Amino acid sequence: MGMGSGGVEEIPTGPETPVPPTDITEPAVVEELALCETSLQFTTVKRSNLGGAGPDAGEEGILFGEVAPGTDLLVSATSAYTPNMLNPTGGVLRNGVRQGFGMINMASGSSVDLIFTLKDSATGADKILPNYVVTFFDGDHGMGHESRESIRVTGYTDYIVDDDSDLVVDTSSTEADLSLGAGQGTFTSTLRGNKEDNPLAPLSLSDLQSRRSVTVYFEDTSSFGVVLTESGYVNPQGRNIFFAGASNLLCSQEAKCASYQCPSGWHMRQDAEFTVCATKPCTIADNNVCCFQQPVEA
Repeated sequence: MGMGSGGVEEIPTGPETPVPPTDITEPAVVEELALCETSLQFTTVKRSNLGGAGPDAGEEGILFGEVAPGTDLLVSATSAYTPNMLNPTGGVLRNGVRQGFGMINMASGSSVDLIFTLKDSATGADKILPNYVVTFFDGDHGMGHESRESIRVTGYTDYIVDDDSDLVVDTSSTEADLSLGAGQGTFTSTLRGNKEDNPLAPLSLSDLQSRRSVTVYFEDTSSFGVVLTESGYVNPQGRNIFFAGASNLLCSQEAKCASYQCPSGWHMRQDAEFTVCATKPCTIADNNVCCFQQPVEA
């Protein structure tokens, strides 16, 4: 065998083995990356003017404040955006946050291209996070058999859906694409739904709500693309798209007071469905948080 300079034996080299993409279906990976502990939070809106449709003035887009420490999230429309104009209390007035979810309202029969971009809260510059997830919920459609709701996401490394997911997943992304953070996939509804099955908390999804959700993982990036489409509806209506950070597709489910049985003489508090117990499942230690006693009339 030939020798290189200095008498060092040359070792044949071939193509480098590609690094496999991160697999968030593995609980150990989720724990190592702390995806549940560092989940994006949707509690504040600094500006709501998606597509220039208002209700706020100023720059286009919805700017969610402090989704992570020192980090905002700007959702910008790069195509025409059509909110529901039929309901005077709906439409763009629904855009923003609700009970820990981000929300975007759309008119049926419309589609919008969006860019989600993380921003430095102080400077407004694009900000890269090493790893984070975004979950899209409530993938269902209207009463018409031909109606469909679809969410197309580009620029991801991995995704996870429920084992018994109701969503049709259409993706041709290879492992090489995913390793480069260039995954592309469309998640389309197959069943109709209504307000009664809307999610109440990202980490307290029912089995039905889990089957209609997808969590998407991003690595070393500040932005990704989303296309929202509502098609095939017989009657004009508004549709709300819900999204948040982590969900219990990845993380342990939270226990809510609504799952607790108040003792005799105690009554469930009005906000029980949104109140998280300190223990899991809820126990007598959560009683005063979840329940109250009706004062005895003299």
